[in-house]
Amino acid sequence: MSPVIQARTGDFLTIDVVWPPARGIPAWRRGVRAALAGGLDGLRAATVNHANNGTYSIVPKVIPGGCALVAAWDSPEAAAAAWRGPLRAALDGRGRFSMDGEVARVRRQHDGDTWHGWSPSADGAEPLATDEPLAVVVHGVLRPHHLAGFLRNNMHAASRAAHHPGHRGSADISSKLPFEHTSISLWKTVASAQDYAYAPGGHAHAMKHALTTDTHRAGVFLRVRPLASTGSLGIDAPAFPHLPPADRGRLSTETTSGATS
Repeated sequence: MSPVIQARTGDFLTIDVVWPPARGIPAWRRGVRAALAGGLDGLRAATVNHANNGTYSIVPKVIPGGCALVAAWDSPEAAAAAWRGPLRAALDGRGRFSMDGEVARVRRQHDGDTWHGWSPSADGAEPLATDEPLAVVVHGVLRPHHLAGFLRNNMHAASRAAHHPGHRGSADISSKLPFEHTSISLWKTVASAQDYAYAPGGHAHAMKHALTTDTHRAGVFLRVRPLASTGSLGIDAPAFPHLPPADRGRLSTETTSGATS
């Protein structure tokens, strides 16, 4: 009998940002990396990062700041089992944001671009409607001679995000500063995110410049459908209060304070 080959499905994504870990940033990163190194069933990819508020503050807090763990899984069940087991160490910290989501769209700047070796998948995901909430993940590896221009453009884009009515929080995360960076931004609806991205102003100018001058040697863009959310990310209110709490074992049954920066 031929073996059953399971079709590839889209990535189930967990995003966790802590401001700051109670045990300190180095201890948090060591504990999480040790849990990942032990092997977790259903884990497709994970990245452990520093976190700052560079996507909505003109003067970002780089270090010290926060920590972030972004992980892709085969299923929600695999993620839940890991968070109740080996990843419990990552629950350290009062000011934290946690979100579960489904990768709904993937775009790469160049063929073959990955995020730290992870090639995201949106297979089987339904397209997002314009009135649905949205999380946008943009990963890039900057060409060194474009650093000054990128930082200048990012200041204007951050200012526009901070004042946009559809902005529900954001963070900039990085494993290899200053040339590798990933922005995670949360939006009330897809339509509000599109207005921020394409209306004349800071972000539209920065995006056009990045594309026309090829400022990054690698780039990955994700649209993520938020499915569950706990806490806030840079604003003084829960990011998605209408969604159920993110499943993090004990975290899902506790009242957590919003993340501040």
